[in-house]
Amino acid sequence: MPHWNVQNDYLEITEMPFYWRLNTTAEAFQNIATRLPVTLKVNSQFDYLELDWQEKDWAHVERAYMQDANIGFINPESGQMDTYGSSVNNFFLNIINSIKPKKIFEIGCGAGFSIKYLAENGWQVVGVDPSEYSYHWSQKLGFELLNTFFDSETFDTEVDFIYCNDVFEHIRDVHTFAKNVFKALNAGGTFCFSTTNSTESIAIGDISMIEHQHVNMFTERSIYSILISAGFGNINIGKSSYGNTFHVTAQKATTKRQHEIPAMSCDGYFSRAASKIQAFADFYARVQGHCNFYVPLRCIPYLATVGDFGKHNIYDSNTSWHGKYIDGYALPISLLSEKNKKCNEHYFIGSMTFFDEIKKSLISKGISPYLIQGVKDL
Repeated sequence: MPHWNVQNDYLEITEMPFYWRLNTTAEAFQNIATRLPVTLKVNSQFDYLELDWQEKDWAHVERAYMQDANIGFINPESGQMDTYGSSVNNFFLNIINSIKPKKIFEIGCGAGFSIKYLAENGWQVVGVDPSEYSYHWSQKLGFELLNTFFDSETFDTEVDFIYCNDVFEHIRDVHTFAKNVFKALNAGGTFCFSTTNSTESIAIGDISMIEHQHVNMFTERSIYSILISAGFGNINIGKSSYGNTFHVTAQKATTKRQHEIPAMSCDGYFSRAASKIQAFADFYARVQGHCNFYVPLRCIPYLATVGDFGKHNIYDSNTSWHGKYIDGYALPISLLSEKNKKCNEHYFIGSMTFFDEIKKSLISKGISPYLIQGVKDL
């Protein structure tokens, strides 16, 4: 039975692990599915990929957001504070220091790691997040929280600066969200955010960026198009110093400079994706079970296309993830050691961003480079 289907205007994976948390067991969470289907389409108006959700499936996502669980993986216990967390915190701090806004809000603040960092650097921020998870961390860290979903009526005060991290990619109607942010800001106010950069993945037909929670996969063109349509001007799009994300600022400006918009990049994605998925299926059949998968969050979409929900070991170098399960996959995340290294086994690295770094590490452990494969090699 095939596990995927690609047509001219959509890509479907019949079921994929719904990995919305890390857990110490593989036990399912009550009333939330461990695996859900994926259907991907192009938003032709703004040139980005988006998930085409059935309401019954989206209900699982909404329930997950309301749980006291590590949804975004970024908190003081996640093992990413000095890498990804540091990069995005420095970005926000530098912009705030240059603008010096009076009233700052973070939408989708999660565990409040940026709020805490900015407070340590002299800035007070109010968080906005509907989840029990965020409420728990606001009590633990002592930051002010509006424990609700954001809309244009959320704030009853003037707002100079709104920022968000890893939120833009989670919102079903991202254009309406951007318009609501624009409406909430004072004249001259700034919107600042970090979000996923899927430009290279879209260009080569990669599916590793697919996650049930990431309902949007952006290109540089799509970021410009969404913000300009929402009313913003003076848009700047930079790249993160760690990982592969956009760092974006936009202003509610009366005078707007002209922007040079990049060419469209989603055209032809589905035919490229079909070739990539078939190449992975050929690789999977060739290694005949003798393969380890590195960076599980990026490997799982590929494994789902061959119906693998726990047949192979998955690895990550983040020590805080060791021994944890992700929803829908039967085996825990492991750390590579001499004890579990086998000389005849292949390694598939799901991350393009960290491929060279991980490959170098594997080679240093005595693994032949001929046994190491990545997305670009498919």
